Amino acid sequence: MTSLEGRIALVTGGSRGIGAATARAFADRGARVLVIHRSSGADADAVLAGLPGDGHRTIQCDVSLTADLIRLREDIEGNEGRLSYLVNNAGWTTVVPHADLDGLTDDIIERNFQVNTIGLLKTCRELAPVLRADAPGGAIVNVSSVAARIGMGSSIAYCASKLAVESITQTLARVFAPNIRVMAVAPGLTRTAMAANWTEDEIAKRVQSNAMKRMAEPEEIAATIVHTAADLTYSTGSSVLAEGGRLLY
Repeated sequence: MTSLEGRIALVTGGSRGIGAATARAFADRGARVLVIHRSSGADADAVLAGLPGDGHRTIQCDVSLTADLIRLREDIEGNEGRLSYLVNNAGWTTVVPHADLDGLTDDIIERNFQVNTIGLLKTCRELAPVLRADAPGGAIVNVSSVAARIGMGSSIAYCASKLAVESITQTLARVFAPNIRVMAVAPGLTRTAMAANWTEDEIAKRVQSNAMKRMAEPEEIAATIVHTAADLTYSTGSSVLAEGGRLLY
């Protein structure tokens, strides 16, 4: 793996779970990391404290708010001046059984799309100038989900919002070509805060649905994200699966 020294990576939703692991993985390879959080400043500070190297920062930003994203871009322009890698990891969901259509309220539908899809697209739009300032060789990685392909997940709205992420990835790959690659990574079952709410029986049932017969650790997904951003230099507009063989069943 080549060193990423001199490169700057921004990770939304970087204060915990997959985002925190991704921030560490970039820093381990020498990149400067911007850890973005919406309201978990203490967690973001803890992630920052554990990163090797210098020049890392935490920044508060709600990716669903255009004003916050403009402020974020201006912050980067005034400090780093450029951005090498953008990882759109920020997401939101809540569990609603797919058969419970009455439970799929307007608020749940709209919040899923506002953060997972609309916020992601607006982040790419607003940060395009700082990404282009570092081109060529940069990349955007959008965190999708295997739920986009199997029609199963925390809710119908979540599945749909993540499928939209796959479409956005393809379209933006054409927009940013040839100097900036745009990819997606689609994780499967991962040991995050959501999984911590499940019982052992629920976890055992879920892991039987993939070939690996276990959950992924956040570090495994993070490794896939960083590899996709930094090393897959002739890939754009496609999605890398990290789902433990879920699509085999």
